[in-house]
Amino acid sequence: MPDERSLLVISHPGHELRLYGWIDQAQPLICILTDGSGGDSKPRLDKTLDILHTLGAKTGPIFGEFSDRGIYEEILHHRFDLFDILCERLARLIIAHDIDTVVSDAMEGYNPTHDLCEVLTQVAVAIANGGRNGATRHYTFPLMGDPRQPPVGGPGVKTPRATTCHTIELTPVRFKHKLEMIRSYADSAGGKLREEVKEAFRTYGEYAFTREYLFIAAEQREVLEPDMAQAKPFYETYGEKQVAAGRYPCVIRFRQHIAPIMDRLYAKMPPPGGTGDGRSGTPKP
Repeated sequence: MPDERSLLVISHPGHELRLYGWIDQAQPLICILTDGSGGDSKPRLDKTLDILHTLGAKTGPIFGEFSDRGIYEEILHHRFDLFDILCERLARLIIAHDIDTVVSDAMEGYNPTHDLCEVLTQVAVAIANGGRNGATRHYTFPLMGDPRQPPVGGPGVKTPRATTCHTIELTPVRFKHKLEMIRSYADSAGGKLREEVKEAFRTYGEYAFTREYLFIAAEQREVLEPDMAQAKPFYETYGEKQVAAGRYPCVIRFRQHIAPIMDRLYAKMPPPGGTGDGRSGTPKP
């Protein structure tokens, strides 16, 4: 993979720390959907840029253009155009740079932007491939679960969505740098991110991060879409608490807000067998 042309698509700055060793090896082009400002309106792009420059990675044309509050507004009001445009821009980027490997956030039912990041990337890869298999591969990595295990798609899903993975071995020195960078980043960002990092180390232990795993992304919607009939995704229960506390005006719901965007994006996928423009031209709208 270090000899291939790679692209990393993540929803928030800071996610790159989960793939610190892979970025150092593969030198991917990196796209980030939001500025990571979250609820406190404090962007994290500068911290991420410092890390990427240290690793020698390059930033892509999609890099923190939207605030978290801004993208949540688009989701709540069913403004599909933003996601159409992002998907088509990613597809054109894959074609223009002749990307072999795309890695993205995984759908885990934790954050709506994380979930949409996998769908956006999956559809962009399919458009770039023109409906044909194998030209560009798509991998995902877990952000909230055990880094050694494939993402399961949400609280209503028991079976992992992928079993095949690519493993990146970190040298002791690189692993030490990774841990130092994670802690430094979390301390400077503070708030919820610091708690998430502490919880990850407490739950899985530092040793779980000595290797990095890229899992082959799901290819069918029925595998990708989490079954929320059994339990609500985390972002719904968290949103309900925030609304009750008077911090949010309303809750983002999977069925009401995320599923319609997924429907819109999946409608853009070329049928099996290849009828899209693919690498021979501009993606069809």
